Amino acid sequence: MPKKLLTCMAILALVGCASQPTEQQLPERDIDREPLVESIPDIRTSGADYLRLARNAENRAQTYQYLLRATDAFFDAADWQRGAAVLSQLEDIQLPTSLRADYAMQRARLLIHFEQWRSALTTLESIESTRDRQQRVELTQLYYQVYAGQNRHLSAARQLVELATYDPEQDYSDITWQHFAQVPAAYWRQAVRENNDVMRGWTTLFTRVTQALDMREPIAGSLELWLQQFPAHPATPRVERLLNDAPWISEQPRRIAVLLPLTGQFAQQGQAIRDGVLAALSNERNEDVIFIDTSLTDSEQALRRLHDENIEAVIGPLAREYVDRFARTLVNMDEPAPWVHLWLNRAPDDYPASLDNFFALDIDTEVESAVAYLSQLGHEQVLVFGTDTQRGRQLANQFESTWQRRHGPASARTGSYRSSNDMPDVVAQSLHVRDSAARIAQVEAAAGAISIESEPRSRQDVTAVYLLGDAAQARLLKPFIETNISPFASRMPVFASSAMHEAAGNRGRGDLDGITFSDAPWLLPEHPQADLLQRFSRLRPNLSPSSQRLVAMGYDAMELLPRISAMNWYPGYDHAGLTGQLQIFDNAVQRQLSWAMFESNTLRRQPNHVNTVDRNTL
Repeated sequence: MPKKLLTCMAILALVGCASQPTEQQLPERDIDREPLVESIPDIRTSGADYLRLARNAENRAQTYQYLLRATDAFFDAADWQRGAAVLSQLEDIQLPTSLRADYAMQRARLLIHFEQWRSALTTLESIESTRDRQQRVELTQLYYQVYAGQNRHLSAARQLVELATYDPEQDYSDITWQHFAQVPAAYWRQAVRENNDVMRGWTTLFTRVTQALDMREPIAGSLELWLQQFPAHPATPRVERLLNDAPWISEQPRRIAVLLPLTGQFAQQGQAIRDGVLAALSNERNEDVIFIDTSLTDSEQALRRLHDENIEAVIGPLAREYVDRFARTLVNMDEPAPWVHLWLNRAPDDYPASLDNFFALDIDTEVESAVAYLSQLGHEQVLVFGTDTQRGRQLANQFESTWQRRHGPASARTGSYRSSNDMPDVVAQSLHVRDSAARIAQVEAAAGAISIESEPRSRQDVTAVYLLGDAAQARLLKPFIETNISPFASRMPVFASSAMHEAAGNRGRGDLDGITFSDAPWLLPEHPQADLLQRFSRLRPNLSPSSQRLVAMGYDAMELLPRISAMNWYPGYDHAGLTGQLQIFDNAVQRQLSWAMFESNTLRRQPNHVNTVDRNTL
């Protein structure tokens, strides 16, 4: 029998959806009249040996205990199929109270193995408190695995802190540190109180580091102050290593080079980013910044100048071709570059990042942000419309695959069109209106002369539409979507990327009413730095939304530089940038965008829950 089928049968048996295995049946006896005993001999053997002991047990309590031991042994040996088969025999049995916790923990182990995190957590929460020390340790370990599997880093760290109290000889500090470092900074920005001394130490550490980064200050002072307050804390050795081995915690780059195309084909983009860098420098900054025109300077010349100028940090280059050339030049160096580097594009293929980080404004990022936002709003089934081009199919596939990783197979579908002439059929087919109309025709044919009132209905499972095209395409698509929605269904919300905002003003915004789109928060209403955007609009009256985003990118690049090394070390930290809520994962700047809706020829900003803290998910 195929391995996948065996695994499936084992799981189905565990939840009562398949027949019980016949290979390892309980011994036939009148167990209802047998006395219960408290425990069996404390021996460690194989799962098969425990099964033999179960068959020869003196009473039902011993049988149950040996079967639980067999399950445990099989799971320890990674024999999940046999362990699940044994465990399934105990599912419908009224176990003694003393064995229910053991059964639930074994069940949770199996669910954890198959990454059924929610079911595993529900199972663990059903276990009543136990006085048995070993059970408490095992229960804590299982809770840790569930929380770590769900990326609930704060809860996972709490379990590790508790485990350390059971086994003081075991050093959990490094992995505990890794979990705390991934807790969203929004949590540390609120007043956090802990009764446990160890937890209070961790909380104080990340609260003070977060405050220092928010103030754009080196974190060394915060770490030194923390050491004075918590000299015997489990994190103390790691903090001391940081202070001794990581110069970035006490020094911030002062000599900065910005590599941009300031003349030639991409001059407009380069100049917009330069304007953003200069705007950031006006905020009482004391860095020395030089600009190098990549249109006039080849990669070898630029590299020599960076060394000659004793540069400590680099922003850029921007253009894809120059990025690839400059990366090859750096790879050919005998030693790694001594500066912190923030590239303004995606990472070149096979480029080894060390002190490098990559910051790109692209539609790929918007697709990722859209998946997160629509999921946050509770949508489960989404329909995506995009052009039938190579790029359009690539973006649609990216959205579909990312969405399905969160919500399961068939939770997202794509409708592709080559031209506006295709749109009516693509929308009707994607919403299953054609199928509904065909069914109505069949019923009417069967009814003969009997009059039947009917209207085609759209599919009911789709709860949102995401548009990958621009405003012109949305103007054509939106009426078809609205007319194909069943009159019995609620209005279908329509979402889109910043391409919707780019050309929205060309013909007014009224025909885009109801469409919610993502964009850099700086370009949307009610932004705290709206006055900066207004000043740029006066100075550069013809600045398009694309150019405004590049200004914001230059500004954010300068804001990130003093924090960038710490953000790699502390991935939970986020910075409220003009281009989005910014974090760094795997050396790449990730952006959470803001959202707005077209409404009566104006824009209305939508609630964004990026900075809210839900303790149930931490």
